Amino acid sequence: MSIAEEKTTQQVDGRLNRSTRTRAAIVEAMVALVGEGNAAPTSEDVAERANVGLRTVFRHFEDMETLYQEVDQVIKARVFPQFDLETLTGPLEERARKLIERRAHIFTAVRPFMTCTIARKWKSPYLARSYDAFAELQRTFLFNNLPELKELSPALQHAADQVTSYESWTRMKDVQQLDVADIIEAQLAGVLAIIRGA
Repeated sequence: MSIAEEKTTQQVDGRLNRSTRTRAAIVEAMVALVGEGNAAPTSEDVAERANVGLRTVFRHFEDMETLYQEVDQVIKARVFPQFDLETLTGPLEERARKLIERRAHIFTAVRPFMTCTIARKWKSPYLARSYDAFAELQRTFLFNNLPELKELSPALQHAADQVTSYESWTRMKDVQQLDVADIIEAQLAGVLAIIRGA
């Protein structure tokens, strides 16, 4: 390789590295804003936090939908590996308590991002799908760990799903103003009452 060719290669590599760093900075800015409680950061908010121009944001991401997709993947990659998602064993009440305690930890970790998803999912097909996928993941783990629910009527299955859901958790936290320990006890009592009372 000639000196000129090597110099050209280095320039291209340098531009690619800068581009990769800028893209990552934009994603990190969005993650930080949402994590701090900004449920609906604008492209202007993201540009300011990332210390780049607004045009730079849209040069890297065609629209906010594209940015949502990348941010969602980053959050999932960071959050979910923190938690033990193995199938539970043991007596019913022990399994139910462990399941709900696990959910409390996950719900606490994803809360600011779920708030953003809920605020934006009406205009974002990607976030709507992500929201639905999280609900389905909750149902899957519920029935895998409490197979007793599979013996119940569809109505009671839906009730158990609702009682232990993220939406139930946030309502008890925000509207009823319960602390996490009390929410765990309430959700545990609810799902056990459904199973045992059937």
